[in-house]
Amino acid sequence: MGRDGLSNIMSLLLPGETVLVEYTQDSPSELLFWLLVKWAEKNGKPVLIDDVLDTFPEVLARLRVLDFDISGFGNLPVVKIGGSRNVGRVIGTIDVDRHSIDFRYYERIYSKVIEGVAINPVLGFHKLFMVLTDRELFRLIRNVAGFVGKRDRIAIYLVNSDVLSSKSGGFDALLREIATTVLAFYPTERGYVLGVVKTPRKELLGKEAVIL
Repeated sequence: MGRDGLSNIMSLLLPGETVLVEYTQDSPSELLFWLLVKWAEKNGKPVLIDDVLDTFPEVLARLRVLDFDISGFGNLPVVKIGGSRNVGRVIGTIDVDRHSIDFRYYERIYSKVIEGVAINPVLGFHKLFMVLTDRELFRLIRNVAGFVGKRDRIAIYLVNSDVLSSKSGGFDALLREIATTVLAFYPTERGYVLGVVKTPRKELLGKEAVIL
């Protein structure tokens, strides 16, 4: 199942990158998340999950139904951003309004628990496009831009592209612009493909991995 292909992409990402993974509503994003965590474990990378508005428990529920091995996932460190369901080892909680204005508190949280370069999946970020005002959303994206280049993590934003594109104002374009790498996850006749659509690195451009 696609682990080797995913590794060919992940192994070329650099500390400090902000990676945007856009998936369609008919793609199994939970499978991609599971593969990311397994890749990190295999390669000795710490994992830190940003759980926006209870997306992590939703993802785990789908993986459980599909009979994936999620042993150990409940012990992964989690920063809660909104929501009410504490799943995983929650190391900090940020309300949505605060998250949209200031990331300094967030930085203090994760810097206390992560050693080395963390793989940082961000789950449910697209939900903020549905609940924040335009002004708050602009501040949020500006704050995300401020984390680009912080070399203690590789942030991987798993976002529903259908939700992003439904929001007017060009916010999805801003998010793509600040990302150092943009990947697309979509169904094809070959299976579900993860492809590189934006990167400053020639060796990554155009790479694809068939995940399932």
